[in-house]
Amino acid sequence: MGSSDYYKHGDRNAICDMCGFKYKLSQLRKRWDGLLVCRKDWEAQHPQSLIRINGERPRWVECRPETTDVFVSDTNYLLLADGSYLLLADGTRILLG
Repeated sequence: MGSSDYYKHGDRNAICDMCGFKYKLSQLRKRWDGLLVCRKDWEAQHPQSLIRINGERPRWVECRPETTDVFVSDTNYLLLADGSYLLLADGTRILLG
């Protein structure tokens, strides 16, 4: 016989969803996430979880058009995309290490 194995008119036994101990249903409380818990395991919903943020609106609109990138180089070679060759101005390739 446990501590909640007694008769109380209109009440029944229930299990705490957090700790698993048996209590009378009148001793359990429904938590913010829908669990029935004992007094020891009950916690209020954190206030930060109630904040709803509306979509951010930009304060200004960029009025300049996007420019194309211009690359200026004073070298006489071009490194290929795979990084394995140098391409010289005269078209010869030099193998990199």
